[in-house]
Amino acid sequence: MAAGSPQMDARRLFLLGALGLAFWLYATFLWHVTYRHGVSLAVILLLDQDLPALLGALALMALAAPWAEGKGFHLPPPTARIVVPLVMLLGLAAWTGHYALFQDYAISRDEEVARFAAAYMREGLFARPIPIEWEPYRRAIMPEFFSPFGAADYWTAAYLPVNSAIQALFWQLGDPNLAGPVLLMTGLIALWRVALRLMPGRPDAVWVTLLLGLSSSQLWVTAMTPYAMTGHFALNLVWLALVLRGGGLGHGAAGLVALIAAGLHQWHFPPLFIAPFILWMLLARRWGAAAFHALTLVAIVIVWAKLWPGFLLHALGAPADVRPSAGIADKIGSLFERLGDRWQPLVNLSRYIAWNNVLMVPLAALGVAAMRWRTMLRGREIALPLALGCVAGCGLALAQGYGWGFRYAHGFIGPFCLLAGLGWARFRPQGAMRPLFIGLLITILSSGFLVWRTYEFVAPYAASHRLIDSSEADVVLVDPRGGLYVTDLVRGRNGVPGRPMVMNLGMLTLDQVDELCRNYVVQLFERADFRPLGVPLARWNLGRMDVLRAHMKEAGCDKPVQPPLPETLDDAFNAADNAM
Repeated sequence: MAAGSPQMDARRLFLLGALGLAFWLYATFLWHVTYRHGVSLAVILLLDQDLPALLGALALMALAAPWAEGKGFHLPPPTARIVVPLVMLLGLAAWTGHYALFQDYAISRDEEVARFAAAYMREGLFARPIPIEWEPYRRAIMPEFFSPFGAADYWTAAYLPVNSAIQALFWQLGDPNLAGPVLLMTGLIALWRVALRLMPGRPDAVWVTLLLGLSSSQLWVTAMTPYAMTGHFALNLVWLALVLRGGGLGHGAAGLVALIAAGLHQWHFPPLFIAPFILWMLLARRWGAAAFHALTLVAIVIVWAKLWPGFLLHALGAPADVRPSAGIADKIGSLFERLGDRWQPLVNLSRYIAWNNVLMVPLAALGVAAMRWRTMLRGREIALPLALGCVAGCGLALAQGYGWGFRYAHGFIGPFCLLAGLGWARFRPQGAMRPLFIGLLITILSSGFLVWRTYEFVAPYAASHRLIDSSEADVVLVDPRGGLYVTDLVRGRNGVPGRPMVMNLGMLTLDQVDELCRNYVVQLFERADFRPLGVPLARWNLGRMDVLRAHMKEAGCDKPVQPPLPETLDDAFNAADNAM
């Protein structure tokens, strides 16, 4: 830092960060809880996980403020010999966490559909043909997020194919759950390389950037899941590293990366990231680079919004069951509709803050403040496109349902970390690292709480899935009134529908239920099964469902799901929890 440059005292940084967080949480609680502006899944998770973690972090920041200034421990230069093993350890932890934290279970329908597509891609298919005997029940078996193209004859994921294709590749290599950790490691290595390029004389600022990424619970936990967001995080940073490398090879490779990233699951995410950098190039009068990347955005729309739906139409057939939703006009219309109907910036961004390093947002604000307006208007401030992207990613705070943090802004965690590093380099003396270590300690404590609450939330659903999957019936009908979000349990085994064929009872007619009961061994999974496993109760009164259930009871077709009989004495003792 040059002599005479302004400095931000760490004590003030902690106090201002705690004060800003307090005001934000007050507004969030007032808007979403006191006045109950839509009690969504995000609000349920906020109250159960994020709010306690944020209140604890706020208190610790305020308490730690008087001791925040100082040098702390000395860190060696961020060389590959140190950084690469750290990144690999985090990737290994993410892979282990899929089995230890999520119990080898993908809780949301989004994740299940991604794994479902990976399963048929692994078999060399573009869609899974629906067996003729199950065609009348196809929507009860695949209730949501299916492609309309050829939907009368095929089950196809509604999302674009690249994320599932990556999982299918790792499945062929041994384990699809390695995809997220490998993408996480790729993104963190790219983050490190970009930080080295942007802050070459400040190894401490590079460490700040990298450690904020390494300590992000959102990055680590999301990498345990099949969500496409880890791919967005990784490919955004790879794109940026290639653009900063420059030259025909760098920009050409970046264009290819952008095209791949747009096919991860929804094509509009990469343009939100790339567009501010095109503006930055225009301000710098780099006309050729700006034109190339603008053409890349056009190619993204052509390939993924036009050619891909056209291919599905040709390969699978005309849309059925629901209207097609892959067109450009539909995508834009859906975006504005959701902005008006389900825009939840307070709750979503509160979750974003909770699941990332407690210093990420305060330091990123310093990164924005570090911009010099004259050089910014000449395209010499990389903080400008980084900041504009973060504003876009956070401003479009649409309802996300499940998510560990705010997954729609997942691709902007890298820019937040880079802004934080730039702010540190401008406003902090070199080597005064104590506030970073204190922030890391607070974040670790907060993350431990979040991980515990996540395990407690996921465990009942994972146990329910295991019990359903163990059934020896032909068909298991899930009563959606059994608990909150239990329709997401309607799925196959490892992405493949089969025996037992699991169906959403609420999507069947009385005649279909009669047909199933006549021709198959049918079992029912309902509230009496969900409650002992700890699934939160749903308070829904559906008259039609009451009629269905009464009819099933009269016909003797409401037998509960039973696990298979134990094969050995030890299995019997385990099943009885050693009660004997």
